[in-house]
Amino acid sequence: MLKKVFFILPIFAVIGYFSLLALSSTSMRPATTESLPDFTLVVSGQELGYLEPCGCAEGQIGGFPRRDSVLLQLTSGGKNLLRVANGNLISDAGRQSELKAEIGFTALKEMEYAAFNVGPRDLLLGIEQLNYFSNTSGIPFLSANLFQGEARVFQPFVLHSVHLKDSQKQVAIIGIISQQFEIYAENASADLILKAPENVLKELIPQLSSECEFIVLLVHAGIDEATALAKVFPQIDVIIVGDEQSEALREPVSVADTVLLNPGTKGKALGMLDIQWDKGEERTDSHFQLLTLSERTPDSPRMMDLLFMYQQMLAAENLSEEVEREIPSTGGMYAGNASCKTCHVSEYASWKKTKHSHAYHTLVEKGHENDPDCLTCHTVGFGFQTGFINEPQTPTLADVGCENCHGVGGNHAKNPQPGYGKVTKANCLTCHTSENSPNFDYDVYFPKILHEAMKAITTE
Repeated sequence: MLKKVFFILPIFAVIGYFSLLALSSTSMRPATTESLPDFTLVVSGQELGYLEPCGCAEGQIGGFPRRDSVLLQLTSGGKNLLRVANGNLISDAGRQSELKAEIGFTALKEMEYAAFNVGPRDLLLGIEQLNYFSNTSGIPFLSANLFQGEARVFQPFVLHSVHLKDSQKQVAIIGIISQQFEIYAENASADLILKAPENVLKELIPQLSSECEFIVLLVHAGIDEATALAKVFPQIDVIIVGDEQSEALREPVSVADTVLLNPGTKGKALGMLDIQWDKGEERTDSHFQLLTLSERTPDSPRMMDLLFMYQQMLAAENLSEEVEREIPSTGGMYAGNASCKTCHVSEYASWKKTKHSHAYHTLVEKGHENDPDCLTCHTVGFGFQTGFINEPQTPTLADVGCENCHGVGGNHAKNPQPGYGKVTKANCLTCHTSENSPNFDYDVYFPKILHEAMKAITTE
């Protein structure tokens, strides 16, 4: 048993309660059976640690709570869903990623996912822990070409029966990782290897073609490699591409009879492919939709409860105090706003009128004050020695303060010299990224925080 994984059982113990909450709060007018496809393939993946949007600004998209609401609406409307996840639930190693994985796999279980294709980044959790999550969630973890010696680490595929009106179809779901990600396997364990996907599929596809009416391939690879596989294996009906470097595909790519889909990254959208068989048993792909999970989509109560539990887990383990802290490259130690106020009274008064001056307290209002992902941009120097630790220990480093824009100020506070504090657009874009601030416009927002002394030390 893993030393630090201890939250899964309490989570599953309250799942039934969360399910009732969600079902009672979500409704949709039932669709007529004539308008419904035989089943809908729902594809997601590449969350890269984004269980929810940052929440600091308007216009953000994605998140498990919105995804769950959509799925509940679809099923209540009569749709027959087959949900598959193309991995990379986390983005990096560390205890916070482990806790994200606990919550993430619990969420996927509740959303009734049929399979999870282990991604290269997921391997950062370690094989033992991935097996633990698969066993506790009950979700089949797939990887047809990941081997430890001569033995597969995870099952290569899973068979899923889709029940239609008058019959049922057998669907095969296969998982693959491109050999371009071999370094992740090597780092996870010296004896892990990724075999060539084409060689592995040559063994599997003939067998599955004889047993199944529909084959889905989940692959961590770019569109070019996926296209090449589609040409070699035309028996594959759908290939889900997991490429974190590429934009989501608004329209599917067709390679002969194979459809290639990419739902994108960071959980921003769901891909939905309607599958229909005609009376002659010929399959037709009737409709594809890439549904963006915008602010117009309501949050599922049961997923919000899971995310609240995640924040409690972060607080219980004091992760904000346990982060590794780098040494600031310049400027000495962080001085804090109180030190700046001594000489810069008017500038301090100007700062107090901005939203930056209560950035930390917006986290408190949302219950995210213990989340290292959030503290980086809502405090001064979090993740650095002498930077923010928590509000009781470092109160003058809470909120977005002087040193977020002007740099570490300890040396300047001790011995003020001209030339300190140059401000550039890059300073702002460190936190005001397209993810955190989708509507951020430097030319519009910078004047709102510009004080008189800053005008002389601002550069493009």
